[in-house]
Amino acid sequence: MIPSHAPRLEIDLDAIKRNLELVRSRIPATTRILVPVKADAYGHGSHAVGSYVLEHGADRLGVARPGEAVSLRDRGVSGPIQVLEPFYPADAGTYFDHALIPTVASLSAAKALSKECERRNKPLTAHIKVDTGMSRIGFHWERQRAELVEALELRGIHWEGIFTHFARADEPVASTAEQARRFHDVLTRLEELGVRPEIAHACNSAGTFLQPASHLQMVRPGICSYGYNPAPDMMTDLPLSPALRLMAAVRHLQWIEAGEEVSYGGIWTAPRRSLIATIPIGYGDGFSRQQKGALFSVGGRLVSQVGRICMDLCMADVTDVPGVEVGDAVRVIDERIPELTVDAVAARQGTISYELVCALGRRLPRLYRDGTREFVEQER
Repeated sequence: MIPSHAPRLEIDLDAIKRNLELVRSRIPATTRILVPVKADAYGHGSHAVGSYVLEHGADRLGVARPGEAVSLRDRGVSGPIQVLEPFYPADAGTYFDHALIPTVASLSAAKALSKECERRNKPLTAHIKVDTGMSRIGFHWERQRAELVEALELRGIHWEGIFTHFARADEPVASTAEQARRFHDVLTRLEELGVRPEIAHACNSAGTFLQPASHLQMVRPGICSYGYNPAPDMMTDLPLSPALRLMAAVRHLQWIEAGEEVSYGGIWTAPRRSLIATIPIGYGDGFSRQQKGALFSVGGRLVSQVGRICMDLCMADVTDVPGVEVGDAVRVIDERIPELTVDAVAARQGTISYELVCALGRRLPRLYRDGTREFVEQER
């Protein structure tokens, strides 16, 4: 187990299960669910989360890069894994050896994959990407339709799916509906030609809840699977269950006198005689050095971070916390405290929930709970 004084992430797997149940309740029964576990499952731990969600509502996993998928395979994850970044021909062996589903985003990549399938005399299941307005990867929905059709007619590839990605589904703008219309036009044309893949998908987290007409044959709920609202201004009452808590403990206490500085650069000077707690969380753990005025909960009271955040440590003024001692629990992220929710902490860091949770360092051990068991996973 993790020592009580050690910094750690606590992950509630039951919360993730409830979030997937919420997604399932909002989509057709026949629509599949791909749970993205890229970026170490948004900081929650890709192996533990990936294994769990495949048993509790996910039809497949999504990763960004082949290496992420190989790591999951090496640790025994056997379910379908789709790589969402563009297929690169030099990685073909990895896709075949580990039964991965590539994303093909260009005609040249499609031809290379087709050639490899024929060389091996073995088909590979793949999805093809259409750019409907994100301008990131994929066949342009209008200018490259002929190339898209040519790719889908290549031999050797089992074209299971076709998808696009909404750029602004978390905003009340018309462009999302326009992207959906463009994708529908592409699908209709491919159906007329008899080359439309079976599984079409477009919805990220925001799209899953706000664009029901685009649920199609699969959705890709990322951040909402972990309990964080992808569009809080548009969905104020979305009943998600945040899964993550960041805990630490007071590691050191010392009194300093008025006028004394704390940490690098002397950016904070004690206005009075102050009791300073040192906490073993720093930017090496993904707790951003750029933020100012971070808050913690110690002894049931909110306290302010003072001085510059270090790589491994940060300091807080606990002068007004009665009876504080070395070893006392420190809550860094805790959804039960409004000032310490992921969204609140992210706002103080000048970022969004996605970046905050993805940045949480792998050296933080993760304590998982699912109601019936408790287990620990640490950096590998």
